[in-house]
Order: sequence, then structure tokens, then C-alpha cells
Amino acid sequence: MIRVTERVTEPLDEGWERRLAEVRASIDRRDEAEFLALALVGTGHEREAVSLALGAPAPHLPRYQRSLANYAWLLMEDR
Repeated sequence: MIRVTERVTEPLDEGWERRLAEVRASIDRRDEAEFLALALVGTGHEREAVSLALGAPAPHLPRYQRSLANYAWLLMEDR
């Protein structure tokens, strides 16, 4: 789990890419998504951060689930 005090300033390595994929794939890890998003912003990956932050709550907001998931997906497709 990413600690609140952890600050990432170097480019993303393979480990961070793997962690991002794990958080995206697992609803159980949505509590980590916010901190991973902050780490992504700190490394210059703002689009990925916003995509993750939008996608994490989508399953829990039935009224906006489809639109949030689509916005998150579109942000990653436009890279």
C-alpha cells in the first residue's frame, strides 16, 4: 500500500506501472487509488492520475457509473 507520506518524484518504473494496473483491476484496492493518483501527478502523469481518480468511485455511484468509467477510459485513449 502507498503511504500518505510517500512522495514520488522520479519517472515511473515497471513496479509503478504494475501497481497502477493492480489498482485499476481491483475494486478492493480503491482506497489506494487516491494516493496512487497523487504519486502519478508528482511524476508528471496527470492524465493517468485523473483517469484513476475518476474510475475508482465509478462502481459505487450507480447514477454516474457509466459516464465516469467512460471519461476515465477516454482520458487514457487520448494519450
